[in-house]
Amino acid sequence: MRADTFQPPMRRRVIATLGAGLLSTLVRPSSLLAATPETAHAASKLETVASFGDDFRLVGIGVTRSGRVFATAPSSAKRSRYSLVEVDPRTGNVTPFPDSDWNTYKPGKSGERQWISLQALWVDERDRLWALDSSLPSVDQTVQPPKLVQFDIDRREVVRVYTFEQVVTPKDSINDVRIDLAHGYAFISNAGNQGGIVVTQLSNGKARLLLAGDRSSVSDPREHLMFGDRVARKSDGGVLVLQTDGIAISPQRDWVYYRPLTDHHYWRVPVAALIDETLAPQALAQRVQDLGEHALTGGLLMGPDGTLYGGDLENRTVVAFTVKERNGKATLDQRTLVNEPTVVSWADGFALQNDYLYFADSHLHELDNFSNGYPRKGRFTIFRVKLPPQPAGLFAG
Repeated sequence: MRADTFQPPMRRRVIATLGAGLLSTLVRPSSLLAATPETAHAASKLETVASFGDDFRLVGIGVTRSGRVFATAPSSAKRSRYSLVEVDPRTGNVTPFPDSDWNTYKPGKSGERQWISLQALWVDERDRLWALDSSLPSVDQTVQPPKLVQFDIDRREVVRVYTFEQVVTPKDSINDVRIDLAHGYAFISNAGNQGGIVVTQLSNGKARLLLAGDRSSVSDPREHLMFGDRVARKSDGGVLVLQTDGIAISPQRDWVYYRPLTDHHYWRVPVAALIDETLAPQALAQRVQDLGEHALTGGLLMGPDGTLYGGDLENRTVVAFTVKERNGKATLDQRTLVNEPTVVSWADGFALQNDYLYFADSHLHELDNFSNGYPRKGRFTIFRVKLPPQPAGLFAG
């Protein structure tokens, strides 16, 4: 979720340094509610992988199969010391990635080899890192445009840079990304303007913004993200409205799941429909499936067993969903996975590797993007929790 363009909506409740980097690598007990036999792993512990001070305002994470951990800090009212780092959980050391020069912001200079406002990360099944830079509405986006960068991690080298001219405008706010190597596409959520999904063909870089303005992409104006009994508001006092934010892809690469942030609805659309360039907008909209109202989550991620994970912002927990069919329609069964509201604040970016679910606690509602008066409390933290053994397959996160 983007830290620099907060605008509000949603109903129900959210009660809710770098430099030297992390302060701790420790294990802390977590209350894991096992609602079904297959989720009976209540003995698992919530582990702190890394924590940061106010000079690294954590949002996105990526984890490789070998356990290398990467983290992002988007630009907001305050720019963090670095935008993208690799974290060593054993020592607490952090290293700017791919180097310090990329992490040194140069106003007015080309954005091709520097981070402007780095949001999200994804590690694909070939263990390559993808980094999504949303840029900023305050900069000249003809010079510093939004971009998606693919890296060879071991060589710390750029493989390819994708940009989105004539598709993404300064009113948009690309937010999170999922890579589908089976079909050769990137799917990117757009939290600004009229929302939608940016579908990018990896072979040629051709991008299209789809489902913008569709009911599935925009927040219901009757709903609001709540802090206790207070509607979430931006720093200028306006109600927070964020459109398509969380996005996930099924392990079989046949569905994309997504949702507006300030809305409780969940939706999915077939990958085949998204990549079919002959499909008219109205025909595409008819392929979208409404999965009902559930927890108001920020980031989303679907594991290799088909479980959908997200951070329940209104209850300061992490939830898990099972896709079910009722009366011939798909829906979601929700359960609480991590129930530590005194520890977890705003579960945001997610990753899953080696039977561990990782998530970033970004404390976004406590930052200067909000005017609700919540004080900064706690450190920006990467947590992880052990899952049951996961099936092998295409999935990597």
